[in-house]
Amino acid sequence: MIALLVGAALALAPVPADTVVDTVFVASNRRRTARGFSRVVSDSLWYGVYVTRTSSSSGAARALSAMRVTRIDSTALDPAQWRARLRTAARDTSAGGAALVFVHGYSSSPGEAVAQGVQVKERGGHRGPLILFLWPTHELYVAPPTPARAYKDDARAAAQSGGALARVVRAVDSLAVSTVLVAHSMGSRVALDASITDVATYTQLAAHPLRAFGIFSPDIGAERFRDAFAPRLPTVARRIAIYGSSNDYLLGAAVMINGERRASGITRRGTPLAGIELVDATRGARAEPVLLALLGPRHAVRWASAALADFFRVVVAGADPSCRVSVGAADAEGEGRWRLRRGSIPSQVPGADCISQP
Repeated sequence: MIALLVGAALALAPVPADTVVDTVFVASNRRRTARGFSRVVSDSLWYGVYVTRTSSSSGAARALSAMRVTRIDSTALDPAQWRARLRTAARDTSAGGAALVFVHGYSSSPGEAVAQGVQVKERGGHRGPLILFLWPTHELYVAPPTPARAYKDDARAAAQSGGALARVVRAVDSLAVSTVLVAHSMGSRVALDASITDVATYTQLAAHPLRAFGIFSPDIGAERFRDAFAPRLPTVARRIAIYGSSNDYLLGAAVMINGERRASGITRRGTPLAGIELVDATRGARAEPVLLALLGPRHAVRWASAALADFFRVVVAGADPSCRVSVGAADAEGEGRWRLRRGSIPSQVPGADCISQP
């Protein structure tokens, strides 16, 4: 049903006009077959680059515009080639941005995952290279014999993928001047295991922290997140921000499947978390086509325009968290907690009148 809604909504979306061509660095622990990627977890990593074309509505604000991402080329690379090309891209001063590692959520085909990562980068206005980590998931939200089958299969794959992502993060961190990590939904489990549970990566990031770690709609138990990950996150990243929405219906279903509250709800209630910015994105502007805005689950990060703008223009840019209030993008909701304002999206990084962090 959701796949049909997406297809219909995109078919009704405005015809895009402005075009951007980009190179996406891809690393995957999905086993390769003659027909492409399988859902089997591989002990080895596949490396390659995709060339994508992103078209957006002419004249529309970039964060809210309709976007279509198509793959126009792809090349498999050996690890040394991949690292060499990434080193050049990550140190290209004309890019002016950190390397961005994106970890998709559950039920994402390789093509959809690439499109999600590209849209995250474009809506956030990020200028550095994009590195996409593909982990084995179903391509649809449901699989026989029950609707929960795909979810449980993907949860098992996520539990087996942290070590592979950890290798990618260490490689990117060693090549780039700075690194930003963004994880969505069930992908947050993979990213947290990679950065916190993996000893080698935790040690490396403690010495050279990520510029920022953005966790969007985290599909992980709230208690486990608070106890196992939250106390250690400030060690691996200079800034950490979590975004969640009360009207995220897919995470509501995840609560029923798991029998426990998801960490996304921490953004709206509970005690604050030291060193972590909690952002309620319920009212934040989104870019879904009309049909999805009315009937969709409001879960996909690819359309989370206001949340992405907040992350890249406040958190990644190093602006003081209070800048959210001074630029009119959010209201302070207590210590370490903000609530995005309805319809307000910062169009650029806060100016010099807003205190910046070193």
